[in-house]
Amino acid sequence: MTFKHFDRPEIFTGLRDSVTTCDTCGQEKLCFDAEAFLGGEDITSICPDCLASGQLRDRDIFTCDGDIAELKRQLKNLNPSLTELQIDDIANQKTTELEKTTPHLVTWQDWRWPCADGDYCKFIGYGSRPYYNSLATTTTGEELFKNSFYYNLKDDSDIDYLWQDVLPQKEVKDFNDSNKLATLFYVFKSLHSDTIITIWDCN
Repeated sequence: MTFKHFDRPEIFTGLRDSVTTCDTCGQEKLCFDAEAFLGGEDITSICPDCLASGQLRDRDIFTCDGDIAELKRQLKNLNPSLTELQIDDIANQKTTELEKTTPHLVTWQDWRWPCADGDYCKFIGYGSRPYYNSLATTTTGEELFKNSFYYNLKDDSDIDYLWQDVLPQKEVKDFNDSNKLATLFYVFKSLHSDTIITIWDCN
């Protein structure tokens, strides 16, 4: 299954253990658990097809919370000739797409979905030393890790300590692996460059 902002959700967030009724199309399918979705409406399950095709667009339901303020700042820097109204319109369209068609990422804490290069990033996996080493093409895994922290985490994170003592030494292969860890590093990639963004939290 393919989603613009979420790589391999069947591995990294998982589907319900058995076939259930999708609350949008009514068909019996393997569905995502929708009980943790945000908004004023509640649903229990949604199938990947309904989520990907935008069946939540006209409902008060969101799967995540995009960092729209940072997105607008980036868009303005990249497009200085656009008016405030045009920036708002682009940012709102991108945010609706993200929040209405992206699988729910299970996290320890609530935080806003990151953006880079004027667009929302794609979640690509859970951070570990082997994973950062594999992503590093022009530098070391350690340098990539240290330079990848999202703007709102850099000042409040002891990044050297996190690399040395907290970051998993073994690959975190899937959602089940992530459930065993008290501290998680969520790795995102820009849709338009090789920029890697890291967000971390703990229980």
